[in-house]
Amino acid sequence: MGAQMAGRLVGTGAQVTVYNRAAAKAEPLRALGARVATTPAEVSAECDVVFAMLSDPRASLAVATEGPDCVVAGIHRRGPQSGPFTYVDCSTVDEQTGEAVGSAIGEAMKGARGGGFLAAPVSGGWRDCRDGTLLFLCGGTQAAYDAACGPHGLDAMGRRSWRIGDTPGDAARAKLMLQVMMGNMIGTLAEMMSLAKAAGLDEGNVLEVLGESAMANDLCKAKGQLMLKGDYKPNFQVYLQQKDLRLALQLADDLGVPAPISAASNAQYIRARQMGHANHDFAAVRKAYDAAPSDSPPEGRDD
Repeated sequence: MGAQMAGRLVGTGAQVTVYNRAAAKAEPLRALGARVATTPAEVSAECDVVFAMLSDPRASLAVATEGPDCVVAGIHRRGPQSGPFTYVDCSTVDEQTGEAVGSAIGEAMKGARGGGFLAAPVSGGWRDCRDGTLLFLCGGTQAAYDAACGPHGLDAMGRRSWRIGDTPGDAARAKLMLQVMMGNMIGTLAEMMSLAKAAGLDEGNVLEVLGESAMANDLCKAKGQLMLKGDYKPNFQVYLQQKDLRLALQLADDLGVPAPISAASNAQYIRARQMGHANHDFAAVRKAYDAAPSDSPPEGRDD
């Protein structure tokens, strides 16, 4: 996802500097015209707007705040002639992580004019990013939001963005609402497909009927085809969807809201991970229903 985002920015003609924790992954961007940095600090020291896309809360916090080469360290190295600095974290994280990163960035920028921290988690996969159709749910100051948008920013990578609220927590909570719906919907689709197969039905026919019904939607159509073909090349991976459901369940627990459907879906994504599908598309939750068949038929009822 981060590589696709950077590629979109390079395509706008902007001067783009990139960093990846796995250095080799940044080389294709060098070929496109980006400059490759060796540390996060190098990026934040020289770039006025920095976009981060990381896999989980731990990585988001580490890259931004930990060690002598982190983003915060680079902010401290910025010269007096540098312009306002804005850090935009597009990762899907819990609100505590977003607030911690935002606080560290704010402290490093204390007294600086403009800019700031913006949490901007995305809705969409890497193909949507490639096509410039991501959705951004943003939380932060108006100044940070304005700096992040525009033809060399969020507008180049997505088709719409919203400033949900003033804090990173606002954006984090809003993004998790979408992940609850998406994870549960595709988990339910997998369950339906498995049941259809067990009932001796043609799964393709069932999908076709679903596509003409009141429940039809583009996501189920696309993921249903992946399940039908057993084609799980990743757009959005199982481990990422399960991580998001885990964060949503933690939020539900913190707020005292029961979330039994999400808990059940989360368990099936965990099972898919255990079966070796962590890095496959999250439609591979369908595999969690492929239990070994019993050697004997189901027992009859006595009543």
